[in-house]
Amino acid sequence: MGGRSSSPLDKQQQQHLRGEHTLEESAPFLEMPVNFPLFLQHPFRRHLCFSAATGEAQRAWRLALEGGIRLRGTVLQRSQAPAAHAFLDAIRLYRQHRGHFGHDDMTLGSDAEVLTSVLMQELLPALRAQIQPGLRGTGRARAWAWTELLDAVHATVLAGASAGLRTFQPEKDELLVALQRTIRPDVDQMLRLRERVAGKLQAVVQGPLELCLRRKVDAQLPRVTQTLVNTLEATLAAVQTLLAQGMDRLSRNLRESPSGARLRKEVYSFGEMPWDPELMQTCYCEAEPSQGRLGCLVVPFGFLGARSLVFGAQDLAQQLMADAVATFLQLADQCLTTALDCNQAAQQLEKVRGRVLKKFQSDSDSAQRRFIRRWQLCILLPFVLSQLEPSCKEELPELEGDVLAAGSSALTIEGIYEDVIRGVLLQRIDGELKKTLSTSYVSCDLDGCLEALWNQAGADEQTGAQRGTSSKQPGSSTKVQPLCPLPPPGMFRS
Repeated sequence: MGGRSSSPLDKQQQQHLRGEHTLEESAPFLEMPVNFPLFLQHPFRRHLCFSAATGEAQRAWRLALEGGIRLRGTVLQRSQAPAAHAFLDAIRLYRQHRGHFGHDDMTLGSDAEVLTSVLMQELLPALRAQIQPGLRGTGRARAWAWTELLDAVHATVLAGASAGLRTFQPEKDELLVALQRTIRPDVDQMLRLRERVAGKLQAVVQGPLELCLRRKVDAQLPRVTQTLVNTLEATLAAVQTLLAQGMDRLSRNLRESPSGARLRKEVYSFGEMPWDPELMQTCYCEAEPSQGRLGCLVVPFGFLGARSLVFGAQDLAQQLMADAVATFLQLADQCLTTALDCNQAAQQLEKVRGRVLKKFQSDSDSAQRRFIRRWQLCILLPFVLSQLEPSCKEELPELEGDVLAAGSSALTIEGIYEDVIRGVLLQRIDGELKKTLSTSYVSCDLDGCLEALWNQAGADEQTGAQRGTSSKQPGSSTKVQPLCPLPPPGMFRS
């Protein structure tokens, strides 16, 4: 483990040591010019500096740590559990009630880490005003004392948040059961009530909302859309190129070296490709420059979540690669049999390759639309809510009685109000997406691919080999897992 560098501190380090912490800093790595070190930053904790033995080791560590930080940071965003999304919504609503509307990187991390970041951000003004002036020493000694203080406070808050969440878990489970028991018998009545209240709210907010959208959103919407398109296009193109190269390498090795052991090794390497940080870095790097381009959204909309957006694009690249790899392996496993010679097997792989690339294009087009739509909403909805806050919110108490009469916490007047605004904003967003993105997507589901491949294979030769089936498609529903499902050991044997 290398020591700390004695080189002059850069501007961000100076800001950190003075206690000027923000979550919108540069990436949490700074490569220092001594003996292959890596410098890890955290807004509220002591920095870590360690060095590797060689430049190659330094790069390997950097890629591994970058991947770990990304996956740790987006663990809640990637979760399919309703509880995770409810937690993020609760954090957002809590901060809106305290006057913070812009989207930022505060929700990166686990639930305990997110709570700790929110609480630390609220504690910082008091710590600076009450404790920082009394710190002893001057210069670096004083800055170091402040850093140690923040580190201790952060550790205490994190431990308290973790313990509180564990303690709350049984109560949360009981509340969820009670809520389900309340909602299920009256769900139709609640939906009718929600629709009625939403209609009244629509009439209340329509004028101010349309005025806000025309004056402050409509003119900016094409630029926001294009910025997000630029963020994804190069990244997804790099994924497609890497995928095609991997499939081509398998076909080439099948023709040139039909050894079963060699081919199994190549298949395993291909299956591991989505989790190979060195290979995937070519895709992840395409998303990095957008972090600077997203700065154009800070002034008009107060958007400070560039790192979250870039992480999301990189997560999407990894997921699409994992889906495509799993699809290729399943199709290849079902189409290749021991009755085929090397040339016939290679021809089948070429057909599989075409189907996989076609499906990848369809999946990536759909994923791009969903990604852009979601992030447009993350950027614009908080801004619109903040603009309507002074006037429209005053009308809500008059309609709150209707919601309270339902006697369920599942409906709130603020939730319906936000849904109304979200619906109108999504109409604008969808209209812009229709103009910007092509709507002529080619759909290729896995069952169709299998049927077409078997029809083509049947024209070439007849075989009585057993063909495996799967009840689950490895397409868009595939989740990123530690290991990619691989075909049986007998695959690719001539």
